[in-house]
Amino acid sequence: MKEKIEQLIAQSREFLKEEQIVTDKEGMSHYCYDATEMRFMPDVVFLPYSTEEVSKIMKLAYSHDIPLTPQGGRTGLSGGALPVDGGVILSLLRMNKILEIDEKNMQVVIEPGVVSADLQETLKKYNLFFPPDPSSTIESTLGGNVAENAGYTRAVKYGVTRDYIIGLEAVLPNGDVINVGGRTVKNVTGYDLVALLIGSEGTLAVVTKIIAKLLPKPVLRRTCIFYLDDLVAAADLVVSVFGSGIIPCAIEFMDNTSINCVADYLSAELRRDAAAMVLIEVDGSNQSAVDEEVRLVMETAGKAKGVTESKLAASDEEADRLWRIRRETLPALKALGKDHLEADVVVPRYQLPLLARSIQESGVGKKVNIATYGHSGDGNLHVTIQYRKRNFAETEEAYELLGDIYRRTIAMGGKLTGEHGVGLTAKNYMSIQMGPTEIALMKRIKQAFDPKGLLNPKKIFPDEGQEETA
Repeated sequence: MKEKIEQLIAQSREFLKEEQIVTDKEGMSHYCYDATEMRFMPDVVFLPYSTEEVSKIMKLAYSHDIPLTPQGGRTGLSGGALPVDGGVILSLLRMNKILEIDEKNMQVVIEPGVVSADLQETLKKYNLFFPPDPSSTIESTLGGNVAENAGYTRAVKYGVTRDYIIGLEAVLPNGDVINVGGRTVKNVTGYDLVALLIGSEGTLAVVTKIIAKLLPKPVLRRTCIFYLDDLVAAADLVVSVFGSGIIPCAIEFMDNTSINCVADYLSAELRRDAAAMVLIEVDGSNQSAVDEEVRLVMETAGKAKGVTESKLAASDEEADRLWRIRRETLPALKALGKDHLEADVVVPRYQLPLLARSIQESGVGKKVNIATYGHSGDGNLHVTIQYRKRNFAETEEAYELLGDIYRRTIAMGGKLTGEHGVGLTAKNYMSIQMGPTEIALMKRIKQAFDPKGLLNPKKIFPDEGQEETA
């Protein structure tokens, strides 16, 4: 491999500048990790500025049989952008241009390295917005969001990333450039390759250009906060809100462990005795309609069991403060310094109370600590299991608990991951959700795009002989 890498680097110098090639260990160490905190060192990092450079790099890596892993902002929680087999890291951070904002058609054309928050800020000038906006908005890139089909707090009303991408330019593992989808609203010509690439976790092709549709930015929003004395009652409240006949743009949930952790981390004034906190936001462009939705939410909460305090944010600034509390939940948990496992489970919304109760029950009597929070409006909860790797008993218990949570979720008609992707962290549990026929079909799709298996290897598919058993 070393000789092949040296040849690759020498050939890349024919079309890349020296500052686009990183070979020293200190420099490469910035690209060896993501939000999982797992680390795999690459052999070389390339920083292309254009599709042409991406194509040339991938063509060379393919010809030398060198594994290549595409990478964006490294905010992923599944290990999907880590170079497990070393080889090439293809960082797309420098392909960060907003190429076109088409106001008339409400579309935008962007490169994959554009940061989510930067796009939103630019679109404000046009009174437009791109609804998919993950919690990691100040760091995550649009290319990574497309690769993972990222979700976010507003997905309950507006949908996920896949619902807004209408065209892609991408580079296949052998360096060929393809264009799929386009600028039209309707397109049923052939297979939907756009949908196939979105959420493929960088295992089929490398996205180099994105065409996305936009929406008019809502001018009004109101945020409500509720504290409850029971975890399952909080989940019941979420279901009841939808039963009132409205669809909030966001409904988020935090348990007592999450509340106290964030309160310490941000020095925030929160109800530390509450079993759960629920944030509900409604938005729109009509004042009376938004006010009526707020009234219905508050009325529903007033009738709900377990609600100990209800409050309506008095201003957008106060609402922003509340949403920062939710966004900082995972950083706050990580700041405790413990090792952690993340489950990104999702169930049909009506099963949410049962899932919340089940997770609560699964942690009773355990040495490890569990924090539960997430996008309760679409049935997607994030479960953080905190443990100490050096303690064998805790490590064994943490992984047993993770598998148990996955099995309980599937038994409720749920799925292993709602938005974080399979990557490395969930791949050996795939057989809980999918049968051998489905997994074999997915492998054949991978083979069609990447016959040598060099693009982002060892992701999604279970390791041979290591499949989790249901």
